[in-house]
Amino acid sequence: MTNIQISLPESMKAFIEEEVVKGGYNSASEYLQKLILQDQQQKGEERKHAQLMAKLHTQTQLNDEEFELVADKLADDFVANVGSNLPMLSDYGVTRDSIYEDHP
Repeated sequence: MTNIQISLPESMKAFIEEEVVKGGYNSASEYLQKLILQDQQQKGEERKHAQLMAKLHTQTQLNDEEFELVADKLADDFVANVGSNLPMLSDYGVTRDSIYEDHP
């Protein structure tokens, strides 16, 4: 493993130390490694998404795996932008039968 040296304002150092304690990390290095790994994974997902979107522009058919990736990304984007605390409707709640049923 290699070392790097970084300069941080005191407020960031204090924040990192607090996160190490709260998150149960063994060191600031472990905490920072996890942040970097999460960023790498996110960027990898963004690259996959960009590739799929480019493919969508060149073709109209997706295989099942590609469709699932696009649908998952759209759902994640929706939750991130709208929130995950929205009430879920049952399938019955959005059917034609439920609309025309007499409700007390």
